[in-house]
Amino acid sequence: MSESALRLGVRSAGSVLLISSGVHASVHYRAFVDTASFDAPRRALMQAMRGYAILPRWGVDAWTMLCGYSLCFAILLMLSGTLLWWMGKHLVANRLRPLATATALVLSAGVAFIALLDPMPVQMSVLALAAASLAAGALFGRVPRA
Repeated sequence: MSESALRLGVRSAGSVLLISSGVHASVHYRAFVDTASFDAPRRALMQAMRGYAILPRWGVDAWTMLCGYSLCFAILLMLSGTLLWWMGKHLVANRLRPLATATALVLSAGVAFIALLDPMPVQMSVLALAAASLAAGALFGRVPRA
């Protein structure tokens, strides 16, 4: 195994996060922005959430807060994927392996917490696939110590 396996694992994890970001952004649009397509139950939910003020001075209600969290999640997936892709391509190999290992551990811990607290299969699958890509790269991408 080689440095190329390490780089492939890191770039694969970045790809998973970037693709997931795009998918989440399109789902975000349908779930929060395209209100014309809402059915009656979704409209009722939106109105009920709009009635619960969180930061009244700023006009932030439960609906806009949930919408904001969803958008932030897509942005963070995009940022994380871009960083991993860039680092997998340009970072010195002996620095890349510890990064891949640490990131795989953080993502795996995140999957474990989600599984214990409130299992969400889609989010868990995305994070687990990225973690597995990073772990495979770190395990199979042997890089000589400098």
